[in-house]
Amino acid sequence: MARHRIKRLEKLKLSALLTFIRCHRGPSDDHSRIGTVGFSRVVYVNEPDRLGEEGFRYQLNEVSTTKYNLGTFLPKSLFEQFRRVANFYFLVSGILALTPLAPYTAVSALAPLCVVIVATMAKEGVEDWRRKQQDHELNNRIVKVHRGNGNFEETKWKNIKVGDVIKVEKDNFFPADMILLSSNYPDGICYVETMNLDGETNLKIKQALEVTLDLKEDIKFREVRQTIKCEDPNANLYSFVGSMEWKGQQYPLSPQQLLLRDSKLRNTDYIYGAVIFTGHDTKVMQNATDPPSKRSKIEKKMDKIIYILMSSLLMIALLGSVFFGIWTKEDLRDGKLKRWYLRPDASTIFYDPKRATVASFFHLLTALMLYSYFIPISLYISIEMVKLLQALFINQDIEMYHEESDKPTHARTSNLNEELGMVDTILSDKTGTLTCNMMEFIKCSIAGTAYGQGVTEVERAMAMRKGARLDDDIENGGHKDKKIDDSPHVKGFNFKDPRIMDGNWIHEPNKDMIRDFFRLLAICHTCIAEKDENGKVSYEAESPDEAAFVIAARELGFEFYKRSLTTIIVRERDPSQNVVEKRKYELLNILEFSSSRKRMSVIVKEPEGRILLLSKGADSVMFRRLAPHGRKIEEDTRRHINEYSDSGLRTLVLAYRVLDDKEYKEFNEKLNAAKISVSADRDEKIEQAADSIETDLILLGATAVEDKLQKGVPECIDKLAQAGIKIWVLTGDKMETAINIGFACSLLRQGMTQIIITLEQSDIIALEKNGDKLAITKASKQRVMDQIEVGIKQIPPSTQVSTESFALIIDGKSLTYALEDDVKLKFLDLAIKCASVICCRSSPKQKALVTRLVKQVTHKVTLAIGDGANDVGMLQEADIGVGISGAEGMQAVMASDVAVAQFRFLERLLLVHGHWCYRRISVMICYFFYKNVTFGVTIFLYEAFASFSGKPAYNDWFLSLYNVFFTSLPVIALGVFDQDVSARLCIQYPQLYQEGVQNILFSWRRILGWMLNGVMNAVLIFFFCITAFEDQAFRQDGQVAGLDALGVIMYTCIVWVVNCQMALSVNYFTIIQHIFIWGSIAFWYLFLLVYGAINPRFSTTAYMVFIEQLAPALSFWLVTLFVVMATLVPYFSYAAIQIRFFPMFHNKIQWKRYLGKAEDPEVARQLSSRHRTSSQQRMVGISARRDGKAMQITRETELEVRE
Repeated sequence: MARHRIKRLEKLKLSALLTFIRCHRGPSDDHSRIGTVGFSRVVYVNEPDRLGEEGFRYQLNEVSTTKYNLGTFLPKSLFEQFRRVANFYFLVSGILALTPLAPYTAVSALAPLCVVIVATMAKEGVEDWRRKQQDHELNNRIVKVHRGNGNFEETKWKNIKVGDVIKVEKDNFFPADMILLSSNYPDGICYVETMNLDGETNLKIKQALEVTLDLKEDIKFREVRQTIKCEDPNANLYSFVGSMEWKGQQYPLSPQQLLLRDSKLRNTDYIYGAVIFTGHDTKVMQNATDPPSKRSKIEKKMDKIIYILMSSLLMIALLGSVFFGIWTKEDLRDGKLKRWYLRPDASTIFYDPKRATVASFFHLLTALMLYSYFIPISLYISIEMVKLLQALFINQDIEMYHEESDKPTHARTSNLNEELGMVDTILSDKTGTLTCNMMEFIKCSIAGTAYGQGVTEVERAMAMRKGARLDDDIENGGHKDKKIDDSPHVKGFNFKDPRIMDGNWIHEPNKDMIRDFFRLLAICHTCIAEKDENGKVSYEAESPDEAAFVIAARELGFEFYKRSLTTIIVRERDPSQNVVEKRKYELLNILEFSSSRKRMSVIVKEPEGRILLLSKGADSVMFRRLAPHGRKIEEDTRRHINEYSDSGLRTLVLAYRVLDDKEYKEFNEKLNAAKISVSADRDEKIEQAADSIETDLILLGATAVEDKLQKGVPECIDKLAQAGIKIWVLTGDKMETAINIGFACSLLRQGMTQIIITLEQSDIIALEKNGDKLAITKASKQRVMDQIEVGIKQIPPSTQVSTESFALIIDGKSLTYALEDDVKLKFLDLAIKCASVICCRSSPKQKALVTRLVKQVTHKVTLAIGDGANDVGMLQEADIGVGISGAEGMQAVMASDVAVAQFRFLERLLLVHGHWCYRRISVMICYFFYKNVTFGVTIFLYEAFASFSGKPAYNDWFLSLYNVFFTSLPVIALGVFDQDVSARLCIQYPQLYQEGVQNILFSWRRILGWMLNGVMNAVLIFFFCITAFEDQAFRQDGQVAGLDALGVIMYTCIVWVVNCQMALSVNYFTIIQHIFIWGSIAFWYLFLLVYGAINPRFSTTAYMVFIEQLAPALSFWLVTLFVVMATLVPYFSYAAIQIRFFPMFHNKIQWKRYLGKAEDPEVARQLSSRHRTSSQQRMVGISARRDGKAMQITRETELEVRE
């Protein structure tokens, strides 16, 4: 037992001396509200059954994310299906088909509807079943629960109750929201990963109340009885108000004791906790709101087309009913029978000349059923199938697979596939999206000397702006060390400088300060050191910056090796003797970093006995805490920090001071007194204690870390810009950093006019110091409006040809006023006229508001891309949300429509898959309406030919199966496989993407053109067939064609024409498309044979019509051939003329590909430049920068010639 305890103590990662955790105001004032409305929850710890006895009814811990259950699946799913107006229309038609009014049998009308509804419901059911399986796996996870007498039994998550005491072990998830009672650490701390909650991968530190620290063993819970009173269930992840009553004493609870469901226990052997919220009461489930329902613009337009078709259907039905009523009334006039062969004197009410008005109304109902085939019943299910397959191809694209992280691209919803090809504006986060969010230590300033010869992405971009060329070999006086360059790359460390690497710092004039600088980096942190089997040390840190500092210290000879309860061990390499020495520092206090303090400090005792305060923080707070004698290098350090900021680097200032024993003792007593204080100003007292010791510091220098651009970001932005997509960057970084990153990724370039809107101006700052909020607001808003007006005047009108480019840069303060109702339209007007927009210091809410503004006012498709929890609002607000599955967890991914591993994959996602999906869906929908208009108009023409009698031209099952079997599969194949150009050419000709942005392929002109084509085809088919067979004998025995034969002939021509029309529309044939197109035609003949051979009670008019009448007649085959060719000639002629004389951009590329010149870069450049409009000249990216440089050289040459 003793050995086990020693081993456990050796694993301690952080001291009980975390005396300064979370230096911000706690929720002390809210504790008085416990027991009132909103704070009424009562929990009896270790007595879960008592809650039921006292009438408390809390949620079970079983969670369900399914949409349906066994009882609700049928009604809810049916309701979802019949919310669609087309499905509801077919349902009404099917019900009317049960009456004598029906022109066809009820079975033939309802069967296709049932097939479509059942298929869609089956899809919904399968998706919900998968969610059910995920819930089942989650609810049946195992955790240890106290069951009395100190015995902990393995229990399923779903059986956990409020009040249970849970034991959670390392690397397991918390099954419910719990109050931390104790852990294996003596100070009751534990490390928690909240990636599933807030998207952050850094570890959070939680700490139990001091009174429960001794509850470290199972047996000690035998007699534990506590009462917890706290807030009611809510969605706030970062606040918690409660109190614990134990042994007659009340103890306040804070978020520091709260462990949330779905967070994970890390670097801690085990913890004990008391369950307070279960199931859907937990904070993670309270936050699990359904994402906003998004529908693509094409889908919304498709609904309008259906409404138009239904209106047209109603109009022609009314027209036919009017004519039918007139003709029926005239059948019996003055006792004379006009159409005696119809026997109007002995007709039913449906054809009674004496009640012509009633007969006309009944005919209207019949016509509405008969013309229902104008509406494509299989359209919705076909589109859903196509989109699912398109999403599958996106997910399987190896070109968008990130091997390093083993993450493919994942289309999380297939509803928006075509929107990917219509994006007008991209709104992007910066950190973790354009950059890697993987910090690298690259430069530093020590004792007033700048070290580090690495070249940042921003410096390279700045050099290109100036026409120079930066090379890693030519920097800082030409220092170059091949040994350094050839060494393997260390993650987090990109520092190159032979002056201090490999122990050479010992020869520097300020070697003592260099030593203290790297010692501070090795000691002042909260990192956790972990050793593998080989003794190699790795680190887990709360932030990438912190890890980069510790790694840099290690690489330069100061390795943070181990942390115990009261010590930190650093292994230092002595360059003079080439030995590694272990130095053990006694850890006295940790004063943690917070957003309000902007610094972090540790107090340690050196092996030599000195007590040191080591501190690092932002320059804005550190420089004013320096002692007068500690400012010797301040001027040089400030200059270096400014240079580092200009290079896009993040900086921190390092400083220290030596404390004497008396001073430290007074501070410690003051801090401890503040800690045990129960007054409302407890947090203020703690912060004051820290402030009192973090003064009179001696400056050592500053660090500079680089958040590198992701691979391929500049190239991707260049292609997207060439495609005419506007790119906005919404970031929380300060303006200087954002501008420099903009240059690095080619969003900004030399010669581009920057319109900067900021409130960092002397008069506004003076007003802020006075504190008059009303005056500040009024002056700030007016200043923003003035700057916007000035910016608008700078930009020439669209009618004026100009090659000048503009960039809008606005800070967060200004954005607050720019987004107000009376200003936002002018702000957007200015932003739209600029080639690129950068919003700095933006809050998550501002990101979402900017996205909403662009989407709602421009009515163009917006795409937001981000990687962090702070980007969720922006992703949900945009038409398409793309989440980066990067270093900041999965919350952005979970809120997104598409997840990618790297920003650069956006290029292929939009320019290739987006373009293909847009084109496929657009052509597919147009073709669907075309084929149904063709079919429906022939029905109308025949009914008109038959005096609007309500008699269909075709057999019942011919009508029903037209959309299901004979014409649907080819259009599905087109929607999945068709390509106008290859993926390589989509990338090479990015301007092709504008076909989707401008919605050329799904414009009203194109939609109506397809419908007109359908009307023309129907008219030609009907009149050619009627003319050919109305009076002429077509069989050897001289018989003329009856209605049964005429119907089959017209139907055969329609099947041939619409499928051949599909063949003409396909750009890229695959074997599947050949099988579906020609197979659909072949299947029609096969069906005709089989169905015609069935008993005439079932086959009715189709009985033996093909075998006995049509197949032996040569005229049937000749007419079919002639009608098909004659009907397709108009479309073929139109397409030939359009491609020859009015080619679209994809037609030009196809022609160049046919000539074998499409991949020639010079041909591509010429073709693209001719196609590009003047409005697209003002773009960003590498190409724009190159073109701008070429224009500058041209102007300079012209000036020289003139001189």
